[in-house]
Amino acid sequence: MSLSPAQIAQIHAEIDALTDPSSHRYGQLLQWQTVLNPVWHYGIGLSDTHIFDTGGLLRPFESRNGTRVLGIDSLGFSPEDTIERAKQALIVFAAWNYNLLGWNCEHLGRLIATDQPRCYQSRPLWWLCNLTPTGDHKTAHRIFRDHLRQVDPNLLR
Repeated sequence: MSLSPAQIAQIHAEIDALTDPSSHRYGQLLQWQTVLNPVWHYGIGLSDTHIFDTGGLLRPFESRNGTRVLGIDSLGFSPEDTIERAKQALIVFAAWNYNLLGWNCEHLGRLIATDQPRCYQSRPLWWLCNLTPTGDHKTAHRIFRDHLRQVDPNLLR
C-alpha cells in the first residue's frame, strides 16, 4: 500500500486525536488473536479504545482487544517516543508490501516499540523469507534508523 503525503498527514492527525496518555495501553506494543485468524496480530496502543495497526492498514482502528507484549519493557521506548516512532514509521514504510512472513505487523510493531524488526512467528522459516536466523528483517532497522537520524535523532537509542 502506498500512501500520499496528504494521507499520511491525515493519519498522523487521527493518531494525535485518538491518543490518551492516561491509558495503560498508550504507547505500548499490543498483541491479540481473533477467532477467524488465530495468529498473533500486533499494533501500538493509542488509548483504551484504539490501536495503530502495524499490519496492512497502517492506521488507527477501534478495538478493546490487545494486551501488552510481555518481556519488552527493558527494550522499549517511552510511550510518547513510541507514538512518535509509529508516526515516523508510517512515513518510511507506507509503500512497503505487507506479507505474512517477510514483512508483517510483528516486524513493524517490534521495530517501532523495541528497535528490533523481529517476528517470532516467521523465525522458523527465516531462510524462506530472507530474514536473519533470529527472525529480523534484514534492512528495515537500517532504513528506519537512517530516517530517524535525519528527522529526530532523539527517537534513537
